[in-house]
Amino acid sequence: MNNSIKRFRESFVRIKNIDALYLHLTNQLSFNESDLGDLLRSQVVYCVSAFDRFIHDITKAGMLEIFSGNRMATPSYLKFSIPVEVYNNINTGIVSPEILFAQHIQNSHSYQSFQDADKISTALSLFWDEHHKWQKIANKMEISITDLKVELSNIVIRRNQIAHESDVDLYSGGLQSINHNDSIRMVEFIEKLGESIYTLI
Repeated sequence: MNNSIKRFRESFVRIKNIDALYLHLTNQLSFNESDLGDLLRSQVVYCVSAFDRFIHDITKAGMLEIFSGNRMATPSYLKFSIPVEVYNNINTGIVSPEILFAQHIQNSHSYQSFQDADKISTALSLFWDEHHKWQKIANKMEISITDLKVELSNIVIRRNQIAHESDVDLYSGGLQSINHNDSIRMVEFIEKLGESIYTLI
């Protein structure tokens, strides 16, 4: 788990370095803010990607803790499928069972993104047996569960517009506007969300 949060925090150091560059260019070198919008957009994309990676990492780490007997198994964990080939390889003992199980978790989740609230909850259920996950997280963040899910959804939508549509307004054909306050709000929210989840699991 420690490596998971370490990687997450390192990602946000890089994101904040981009923000520092943006502030230097606008405040010290008098660049027009409108010319630097892509620096703000990159922060939105990076923060969601860092969070997605974080959920992948803590899910694998948590499941490995259960596999090693260091955490109680959850109902979702007990239903996690393992192919017969992986099962047989684990039983041979030639390769460390933990390594084989970790590889299987990674392969099973490699095509999935953990950005949607329901998908995040499904991933967390593989090692965290909490029936009211989002309520716990919302309480930790001191916001309502509705506001939490709506804000997360809006940030992911904006991230997808930037990553998959070049942030182009499909009606006007021009770039959607973004300002520094927008990017700061989204980055800080995602960072706080990740940190809150980490303290609860």
